[in-house]
Amino acid sequence: MTHTASPPAKPNAHITQEKLEQFDRDGFLIMPGVFSPAEVGNMRTEADYILELIINSSLANKRRSGRLDWNQLPDGAQVVRKIQPINDMSIFLQKMSEDPRLLAPMRGIMGDEPILMEEKLNYKQPLTEPVKGMTIREADDRFPVHNDWAYYAAQNYPQTILSSAISMDECTAASGPIRVWPGSHKTHLEHQVCDFGLEVKPTLIDHGGGMDVLAPAGTVMFFHSLLVHNSTANVSGKPRRLMIYSHYPKSANMGYDVRNGPGRMRETPWERQYTRMKDAGIYRDTFKAPVAKGHENGGVFWVGA
Repeated sequence: MTHTASPPAKPNAHITQEKLEQFDRDGFLIMPGVFSPAEVGNMRTEADYILELIINSSLANKRRSGRLDWNQLPDGAQVVRKIQPINDMSIFLQKMSEDPRLLAPMRGIMGDEPILMEEKLNYKQPLTEPVKGMTIREADDRFPVHNDWAYYAAQNYPQTILSSAISMDECTAASGPIRVWPGSHKTHLEHQVCDFGLEVKPTLIDHGGGMDVLAPAGTVMFFHSLLVHNSTANVSGKPRRLMIYSHYPKSANMGYDVRNGPGRMRETPWERQYTRMKDAGIYRDTFKAPVAKGHENGGVFWVGA
C-alpha cells in the first residue's frame, strides 16, 4: 500500500481545520511543494558538504565520528545511513529548522510554540567507492518498525513531540521510503531491542503492514512521536535524504539542546583539529561526495566525483 503525494498546497498557508482533523486521525500529514527546487538544491549542497566534512575528519583523526551512522553491505558496498546532529555544521540547515513553513503547521497541531529538540539527516546514501580505515557495521540502511518516543522516553520528553521530514530527493518505492501505520499514534506500543535499535513487539502490530509515503523532493511530512513507522533498504542506487527536525511544545520546558548538545561537544573539537590539519598541509581530503549528473522525474542520477 502506498500514499502518493497530492498536488502542492500553498506553501505558506496556515494549517486548515481539515488538515488538523486529518493529522488527528492519521498521526501524520504530507504537504508537497513546500520547498522550491532552488531550496532543495541548497539542501543537497549542504548535505554533500556535511558528508565530506564528517568522513574526511574521521579519516584525518583516525577515528569514526560519533555523528556518523554507516553500514557495509554483504557485497562490500557502503551506505551512509544517518548523520546526527547537523545544525552546528550548516547555517542554512539551522535556519531551515526555524522556517515558518515548518513552525506554523506544527504550532497549529501542537497548540503551543514548537522548540527544537533534535535534528538529523537520514541520508540512505550509497557510496560509489568504499572508504577504508574506519570501523563499520555489517548491515543495510533500513530502519525498524518503531515510534520515536520509544527513544525519547528515556529523557522524559513528552509524547506531544512533532517531527518534520523534508524530502531532499524523490521518495520512490525503490529508495526505501518512510512507511507509516496510520492511526498508530493514539497510544504507545511496547518496544523491544532489535539489531537496528528498538522495534514495536510483533505481537502488537503487523510488521508487514503500513503504507509507503511516495513524494517528490521539496515535500514535508509532519508526524507524531507515537506514529509507528519504518523504512526498508534503499535499492535505487541513489540517495534518499530526509532532513528531520523534531520539536517539543514550549510548555514542557525541557531546556535547550539537551538531547543533541553532548554529541556536538564531543565531536566539534575533532572537526576543528581536522580543519587545522588541512590548513597546515598535514592532511589532504581523500573523500568526495557523489555529485549530481542529471535529473529524471525529479530524481537525481549519482556518479563518483
